[in-house]
Amino acid sequence: MHVRLAMFDIGFWELVVIAVVALLVVGPERLPQLVRDAGRWLRAARRMVADTRAQIERELDLEEGRGLQRRISDLDVLMKNAPDRDNGAGDKTP
Repeated sequence: MHVRLAMFDIGFWELVVIAVVALLVVGPERLPQLVRDAGRWLRAARRMVADTRAQIERELDLEEGRGLQRRISDLDVLMKNAPDRDNGAGDKTP
């Protein structure tokens, strides 16, 4: 069996070994509560990572927008200061 958890790179047999050790150390009566608590911690950690990633992406989008706005205003200044292309010389299109 080649199932792997991408986040921790743990395979099926590693999970079996972890489950057996946890069963021996914690005992069968406390194991369900331990698994529930571990699930809560894992969900909280994933939520925190997702929130942080979303916040970083929002900040990068804002910075990219500011950079784009600066470039557009620079181009606007260049266009206002640029000489007209059709100032009477060259191309005479009606």
